[in-house]
Formats: sequence, C-alpha cells, structure tokens
Amino acid sequence: MELRVTSIKEAKRNLRTLNLSNVKAIIISSLYDDIEIIPSKNKLLIEFDDLNYQSQNSFNKNLARKIKEFIDKIDFAKNKLYICCDSGESRSSAVAACILRKYGEDENVIWKDTSYHPNILVYRILCEELGLKNSRIRLRYKAYINNKALQNKINSAKK
Repeated sequence: MELRVTSIKEAKRNLRTLNLSNVKAIIISSLYDDIEIIPSKNKLLIEFDDLNYQSQNSFNKNLARKIKEFIDKIDFAKNKLYICCDSGESRSSAVAACILRKYGEDENVIWKDTSYHPNILVYRILCEELGLKNSRIRLRYKAYINNKALQNKINSAKK
C-alpha cells in the first residue's frame, strides 16, 4: 500500500512530476482548496475544520461515510493514495492511520512520527465507520504514543 500524507500545497508541487493515472487523493480542507490536476473521479474533496470537538464545522459520520465509500473503491495494489489537508499534520494523518489499520498495516508509523498529530475526533469517528473498535483507553494510548514520540524528540534535541 502506497499512502502519502502531506499538505495540499506540497501535494500540488509533488504531483506535477507524476503519472496521475494511478493516483487517488482524499483532500481535506477548511479553505476548500483543491488539487485541480487530479481528475475529479480520482479524488474526494471534503471540507471541515481541524477541531477535536463536535461542532457544525467538525468531522462527522456523513464525512466518514464518504471516505469509506471512496477508499472501498481503491485498488491499493495499483494506486497511490495521497491524503492531504491544509498543513498535512492532523486531519490527514488521522485518516491515514485509520486506513492503515483497516487494511492490516501498521498505523503506529503515523502515531510515532513526530511530523503528525492525528486529530482524535477524526480518528474515532472514521474508525467507527470502518468497523474498527476503539475504547477510551485505546484512544488515550494512541495520543500518548504520539505525545511520547514528540517528547523524546525534544529531549534528544536538548542533548
């Protein structure tokens, strides 16, 4: 499975050099920013704010259903999946962690990477839609893994 988590801006720059016929993309924006060079049939553009609490503009079950329907149609053996949000750190990494988990891959590559800070609300709701169980303890542990990786990076930089 080839999955890339990045900002929309970086994806626009990187995708100019690729054959786009086997590229799929989930584009998450609070600004309705699009990656125009990807054909519309190969992308899902959804808009919601990077919030960790339920509100009118936060992630919800309807958006999770759209992501599930989109990824269910992807042949991961043949396609690269770009998951992009405004900064490429929170919403996109949460979606990526769920997709990795759904397909039996190691989601901890996301949780342990200090470049990412997965949005726990997005992760929880999308996992539910994908039929992946989470307890409160499991969700706290995932956040702990991410925070611990960042703390280790900070501590090693001080040395």
